[in-house]
Amino acid sequence: MNTSAETLVLDTAIAWRIRLHHNVADAKTWQAFEAWRQAAPEHAAVWERLQAMGSSLQAPLASLPGQEATYILRQAEEQQRRRSRRKALLSLGACSVGGVLAWRVAEAPFVQPLLADASTRRGERRQLNLPDGGVLVLNTDTAVNISFNAQFRRVELLRGEIYLISAHDPLERPLFVQTRDGRAQALGTRYRVRQLDSGSQVEVNEGSVALWPRQHSGDRAYTVLETGQSACMSSVRVDALPAEQQGNGSAWVEGALAVKDMPLSLFLQDLARYHGAIECDPAVAQIKVSGVFQLHDTAKILDLLRQSLPVRVEQGRQWWGGRLTRVLARA
Repeated sequence: MNTSAETLVLDTAIAWRIRLHHNVADAKTWQAFEAWRQAAPEHAAVWERLQAMGSSLQAPLASLPGQEATYILRQAEEQQRRRSRRKALLSLGACSVGGVLAWRVAEAPFVQPLLADASTRRGERRQLNLPDGGVLVLNTDTAVNISFNAQFRRVELLRGEIYLISAHDPLERPLFVQTRDGRAQALGTRYRVRQLDSGSQVEVNEGSVALWPRQHSGDRAYTVLETGQSACMSSVRVDALPAEQQGNGSAWVEGALAVKDMPLSLFLQDLARYHGAIECDPAVAQIKVSGVFQLHDTAKILDLLRQSLPVRVEQGRQWWGGRLTRVLARA
């Protein structure tokens, strides 16, 4: 059965489960369901898998609206599929030199999008409507897992950057972004989270966000950021962002890159996330850049830099053939 046919059968099975268990089903409804289940072997197989997963979720699901119950059931099935793909990938890794690389396979950049609930390619942005009415925006080269159940609402940021607009939850379940460094819990808010090698960057545009570093063991949050504040969270602490990294870091949600007095080297690092590899000549690295740049045309941004700064732009190739842009001091 191909993927689209599988998805159709799964969606139909979920619809039947919601109809039978979240509504009052009469005899005709049960007869119609049985006719569907027996119509094809794959119908029965998908229904059995759904029942097996749903049995442990039955009590929590009963308290949720049909829309969220549908989301959770579909998510459970998708997670099972991802586990199967993960096992297959790890088994491939085990075939490598003594299996030494197996444990790294799931973290490889080219593998993460295959295992994630949602992802974007370089230069792509994507908006998702969450089942509670909230909104999640993925920036370039980003991968996330989304887990909503009766106890919590969690977005796991595997890599990249997201912007989260929270929604009121009648069940008062906590909403948080989980990164490798810790947890950023929304307290009625709009906020941005970016995963960096050095930690998790958090910026609050509205409301407040409680930060819990992974190794923080206290009952209370390590710190709470208010509107307009930003910080970088490591696994053990939270530090203020350097001045050159502060500002409108959420402008990308509207398709722009907004900076003020940012060193050219840092600006090009940000631009490279959308454009591809960029090298910066140390001789011009500290030149300050200010402005609002539209991300839909990164070549135009580089041309603007060439026109307004004492730099020249050269195009080349990396040793493996990938595109490389060099920003050099003007001769």
